[in-house]
Amino acid sequence: MGTTIWTIVIVLISGMADAQYHGKLIDAFQNRPTQHQVSGTVYAVDNKRIRIVDFNYDGQGPDAFFYVGNSNTGDTPRDRGDRGTLTPDEKGSTNILGRYSGATITLTLPGSATVQNIKWLSVWCRAFAANFGHIIIPTNTVSPAPKVIGQFSELAHAVSSGDVTFLDSKTIKIENLKYDGAGPDAFFLVGTGDPSGSGTKVPDENGSLNKLNGYTGQTITIRLPGELTVLDIEWLSMWCIGARQNFGDVRWTLANVQGAVPPYIPAAPTVPAPTPAPNKNCESLHDKLQVSWNLENNTHISIELFGRLSVLGDGEYMAFGLSGKNDSLSMTNADVTVAYVKNGMPKADDYFLSQYAQCNQGIGVCPDVKSNRTGGESNTVISGETTNLISRVKYIRPLNTSEQADIAIPANQEVLIVWGIGPLNPDGLAAKHTIRATTNKWINFGRTAVNNCGAISTGPPEVIVPWNVDYITGENNTTFTAQIGQAGGKQGYSAITGRASWGIAWYINQRLIPEIYVIRGETYTFIVEGGDDPSNNAEYHPFYITDDPIGGYIQYNATQKQAVKVYAGLDQNGNLVNDSVGRFCEWQLKDLSAASTEAATFDEFFGRLQLKCKNGTAGKLTWTPDIDTPNTVYYQCYTHRYLGWKIHVLNNYNEIPTTPMPTTAAAGTSVSTTQVVPCLIIALATLFTV
Repeated sequence: MGTTIWTIVIVLISGMADAQYHGKLIDAFQNRPTQHQVSGTVYAVDNKRIRIVDFNYDGQGPDAFFYVGNSNTGDTPRDRGDRGTLTPDEKGSTNILGRYSGATITLTLPGSATVQNIKWLSVWCRAFAANFGHIIIPTNTVSPAPKVIGQFSELAHAVSSGDVTFLDSKTIKIENLKYDGAGPDAFFLVGTGDPSGSGTKVPDENGSLNKLNGYTGQTITIRLPGELTVLDIEWLSMWCIGARQNFGDVRWTLANVQGAVPPYIPAAPTVPAPTPAPNKNCESLHDKLQVSWNLENNTHISIELFGRLSVLGDGEYMAFGLSGKNDSLSMTNADVTVAYVKNGMPKADDYFLSQYAQCNQGIGVCPDVKSNRTGGESNTVISGETTNLISRVKYIRPLNTSEQADIAIPANQEVLIVWGIGPLNPDGLAAKHTIRATTNKWINFGRTAVNNCGAISTGPPEVIVPWNVDYITGENNTTFTAQIGQAGGKQGYSAITGRASWGIAWYINQRLIPEIYVIRGETYTFIVEGGDDPSNNAEYHPFYITDDPIGGYIQYNATQKQAVKVYAGLDQNGNLVNDSVGRFCEWQLKDLSAASTEAATFDEFFGRLQLKCKNGTAGKLTWTPDIDTPNTVYYQCYTHRYLGWKIHVLNNYNEIPTTPMPTTAAAGTSVSTTQVVPCLIIALATLFTV
């Protein structure tokens, strides 16, 4: 029979990781022009991780993120960062970056990006196409990786091994280790110079400092104690202290490991996720959402929501409340609480859903304090936190507030409830849900306590890969159609732009928020079919062109309106021109099930849509960009935010990047399926100072 080889993989507890070794040095932010106090030194941890040491950023940029790109042209990502790939922060979040002061953070590169195939890392402001600071990754950079440094020498007591590998600067794997166990007091020792009894003891694979027992071909993993790393030592020995004898060793030099092995980065501590108390009423609404409650003196009710988030950070809410109809599930006219944790603070906002539309002038999905119905904030937050991707928010409210925007909660009668999970807009308002109630759910809040909840599953955040971006030009056809359509679920609008979506977005020439290329001095026509009835907020989307990346001009106050410029669709007084409105046409799902929004590509998703138009005529908006038009502007919706995307304004079409481009589409036809994965643009926009 052959020799049986056992495998034991151990995680040993030690003190602080080495404070000096961070991997392979790449560059420092402060060696190049920066804005917003961006500085820090960047290292490669391995081929998928980048570590920034002493990172500083003032957090004042309105739309800043980490971006990486892979252009081979030029030595700076300026003007091109918005064609790189958005990279989650150290928490795995794609929220707008906050303030950093002397932080040491580790970023995991998204998708197929690796240290070897990207060329730069930038703190990039999307709204103003501004590079706040960047580093260039040298060509042929070799990332740290686990390194085989040899095998144990065979000196005594049948000691031998397979490969000895440095997994990182503190973790050593020994394969096929053999030792007869007959030494009186053998230990793993490490040190400098030649092996000796003056070395430092290393715990065995079980974390023990007792003398070693025999090994018969196991593969073990040991970790250096305290702040010791493989850069501080030159040998690992199985040493018998009583006999002062070296049973076998493996040796290396600093030059062989410096910058070649990954640094040791301790795992984040595990904190138990919050769970409902066992003696309270609790109902599981979804495998990602639970509600627990308790009546308080038959006048108030305390409600506690537990939700499993899809991303790390402050970007998602849990919604729970009463249906807008007594006998069927209805989001319209529902009274709900939108609960979330922001900057460590729990929030529970009272909402009234007058229409299934983004909140606009008191109509739609609005907090009570912004609703056109009389009412105010009826909730009082008690506590909450987010731990291990589980958010918990507890609040209390009266059973009957007597406010027009609230529905009374009966103390001992079944009522139909609604619920949902979704993203928050940057302004803190609820965007369209990603998960919601689809079947009737009745609850008697006055029942005897019954806990119908189990544990909410935990795990890493969901990785969402956006669909490829479409690009269309006006080079051969200067007419574009603008219609409303579905935002494309997780991989569509939100994943492409990094912004929360209300579930609808502009379709230009039957493509979801494509980036458009135009040139100065040329006149372009937009056939607008976004709705012409201002009394129907959900189907009224006048089209305009602006330097504002958010949109929803009508929602701004006078000061906010002065801060943005409009280039087409409004007159000099900020009023709509007739050409910016037209009949309502929408690309709707043929199948309304949630699964119908999940697709590998936009083309697959588009095949599930059908165009439905109301009677009327289309608007016909013309626009001629000129020398005063910025390099990047946006097509937007006048009444709602976050429906549009970018228009790149060039001096001539020769400035279009040399990366593969889709063929130009005629008005009302789909663009070629040749699409460009987000990449670096060579020269499209000036560098704005924010």
